[in-house]
Amino acid sequence: MDFKEVANSNLMFFLCSAVIVFVMVQAVLFAKAAWKRGADLGIEPSTMKKAMTNAAIFSVVPSLPIVVMLMVLSVNLGQYFPWLRLSVVGSAAYENMAADIVAKASGLSGIADPGFDLPIFTMAMWVMSIGIIWGIVFNIFFMKSLDKFSKKAKESGSSFVPIFSASLFIGMLALMSAPYITNTHNSTAIVSFISAAIAVLACGQIGKVSGVKAIDDFSLPVSLIVGMASAIVYTNVF
Repeated sequence: MDFKEVANSNLMFFLCSAVIVFVMVQAVLFAKAAWKRGADLGIEPSTMKKAMTNAAIFSVVPSLPIVVMLMVLSVNLGQYFPWLRLSVVGSAAYENMAADIVAKASGLSGIADPGFDLPIFTMAMWVMSIGIIWGIVFNIFFMKSLDKFSKKAKESGSSFVPIFSASLFIGMLALMSAPYITNTHNSTAIVSFISAAIAVLACGQIGKVSGVKAIDDFSLPVSLIVGMASAIVYTNVF
């Protein structure tokens, strides 16, 4: 059986939809609780409405790379499972990387390999799901203690927390980028990486010169889009 018969089946649609609806209900309940808490603190309804509106608007641009990755993954992993992964706790970079690791561990060149079959697809679903849950598990057991530590560090005026947070983020990006930018045989990935880096620097400089902080805030999604676009152009031209 072709794995896409399973990946695009009605059962897969139902299972993925059930989880997404559950998460949407959760979001609504949290929003209601936040609104109630804001009212208890005496915050004006107009202020809370403005905050919610701004949050919704500024969520659009950072979501664009996710939409692009959804279309990319849907070609190789079916319509519904990537929709589930990128709608809940998945990320554009992680999902593709996790699925690709499974394919390569199975002896294929990647998720686009014609040999990608149902058993490999099943393994990919398990790896993509289990590999990312540990952050949530960590938060359940240790987030309260970590929050207390962070609060004390901030109150003491220590610069440890921002430096540590920045180091973790840089380390995560380095881990994801290293396999691609160190592979001299994959020139497309190197071109994409350099283009994205230039886009980040450009956004930071434009935001600084123009005084529009939103440009700098959106540097990550903009760089992702520029990186993908440069890969497409480079592949088709060279």
